[in-house]
Amino acid sequence: MHKNILTVVGITILFLGTLITPSVAIIEKSVEEKTNLEYPRFVSSNISIDKKTIITDDVIFEQLPFEPEESWVFRTSDANLGYRVWDEFWEINETICCIRWWGLSLIDSDNWTSCNPEGMVFEIIFWDALLGNPVCTYQVAPKAKGTFEFYNGSKMFYREVGLVPCCDCEPDGWVSIQSIQSPNQRHFLWAGSDDGDLYSYQEGASNPDCDSDCAYELGVVGCYYGDAKIQCEPVGMNFEKVRPRTNVTGQIYVYNKGPFLTWLEWFVYTANVPAWGTWTFSPASGGVGEDDCDIINVTCVLTDVTGTYNGTIIVYNADDSTEFCEIDTSVEVTRVRSQNVVIWNLFQRFPMLERLFSLIR
Repeated sequence: MHKNILTVVGITILFLGTLITPSVAIIEKSVEEKTNLEYPRFVSSNISIDKKTIITDDVIFEQLPFEPEESWVFRTSDANLGYRVWDEFWEINETICCIRWWGLSLIDSDNWTSCNPEGMVFEIIFWDALLGNPVCTYQVAPKAKGTFEFYNGSKMFYREVGLVPCCDCEPDGWVSIQSIQSPNQRHFLWAGSDDGDLYSYQEGASNPDCDSDCAYELGVVGCYYGDAKIQCEPVGMNFEKVRPRTNVTGQIYVYNKGPFLTWLEWFVYTANVPAWGTWTFSPASGGVGEDDCDIINVTCVLTDVTGTYNGTIIVYNADDSTEFCEIDTSVEVTRVRSQNVVIWNLFQRFPMLERLFSLIR
């Protein structure tokens, strides 16, 4: 069955004591019929990321996707399934040189299921205001970049390309984005938005008129879409033998190894750090240009339980959840002899005294 839409239409909340369990009813429309299916809502992690726009001040048109907690919609725009989605823009007074769009990559089985988003080829067409004549046509295969947002268990991705040559479609027009080639029956579903005039058009659907917009951005000359590449280097993050409750320190160098004019926004995933200490990262997030680096100063107050511990700290590219660094860290928390407790307490209070003592031993 070919499905042309995935949308949330209701949420049922069941209270059991203090336990709240949501279930979400989903309508999946086909050309022939409508079938009601249960599609459980995914509960995401506590990472909170603002939507960031790479082209910043050069954006000339913008419709951002629905948030996962909203009543969202994704519409199939895939040549293999016979659907193409169009959306309009207006009041553009410059040529269009960049485009960014959001969506899901799913396999059409009994239910929509997530799949690897790579390998898709897209046809982007800009049309005149009457939706009668194509003005510019592009075939592109950009890298899929992960967001930190999930929709019923499926991660949303975005793609972005610079248009060569730029497209002069001012002031009003339409754009269609359609997957025209993909491996292993993977399909593209374009994310919906409520930022525009609440109308788009889905060619191939039994009811092509849609009451929401599509999520995309348009940019002008001077915008640059390149892949910021995160790379990290730990310094002093293996703490060796240390007494209980000691403060240990290290550093993490965060590099942007992307091409010219890229900008890397990064953050430390502080919700999932090794449990054998209390961690502080200064700073815990930041931004860095190409071939430059930020330095994170790391402090950890160790556990008072002796033993050998290992763990991992993750630093994410905040604009692409598929790009991250894993920093290995370890420590051996050693036992403190009772007769040395007084001396150890002095060392805790005056770290320079411990350092001096180690030099004269």
